[in-house]
Amino acid sequence: MTLVRALCILFVLLPGAAAESVTVGGEDLDVGILYQEDFNGVADRWRYDGRGRVWVQDGRLQMDATGVESTAWFTGEMETPLLITYEAHILDPVEASNINLIFLASAPDGRDVLKLPFTGSYSEYHKIPNYIWTFTNTHTRLRRDPGFEVVSEDMKTVPEPHRTYSLALTVRDGAVRCYIDGRLIHAYKDPKPHVSGKLAFRTFHTRLWWDNLKIYRISR
Repeated sequence: MTLVRALCILFVLLPGAAAESVTVGGEDLDVGILYQEDFNGVADRWRYDGRGRVWVQDGRLQMDATGVESTAWFTGEMETPLLITYEAHILDPVEASNINLIFLASAPDGRDVLKLPFTGSYSEYHKIPNYIWTFTNTHTRLRRDPGFEVVSEDMKTVPEPHRTYSLALTVRDGAVRCYIDGRLIHAYKDPKPHVSGKLAFRTFHTRLWWDNLKIYRISR
């Protein structure tokens, strides 16, 4: 993958931030911010897999995976209960309209997932513990790995190009809930939940941008 070396990314770690209330899907949550990323400034808190091109422009993380694939791993570690929010916007040329999030990913032996030698091939991620939320031109699905098991799907909700989507998910007590523009899309109760790891933005045959990643620890 070609990586633009002049990448400028803002990473803010706020370990003792004051609690705040955030409303997700009509539910008020008491949370404290763990990480926030608005892609302004300079830092090195991302790692990249795949053959696509990644760069920062206009305060957004741009990905051009036209005809190929791209994954951007955030290096901050996280642990449930969590609220994750972010934005995504599909650009021309329109191909697969693929907006994916990998979250709570770890190595099979519990090590840091980024110690593994990923190339960007999608099948590599199916062999490790994680969840994958896919939002594409044919469906949206929540999967559990290892095993690439579909645990929830919606075949009617598909992304529109040139529209900014607000995406959110909560993970607590084994329950994973995914929202698009405030609407609950997936609800899954995992009897053997993943509780810690890293996340990654992922796309395939798509050009898009990402912005305003926030990762919160839920206190109530």
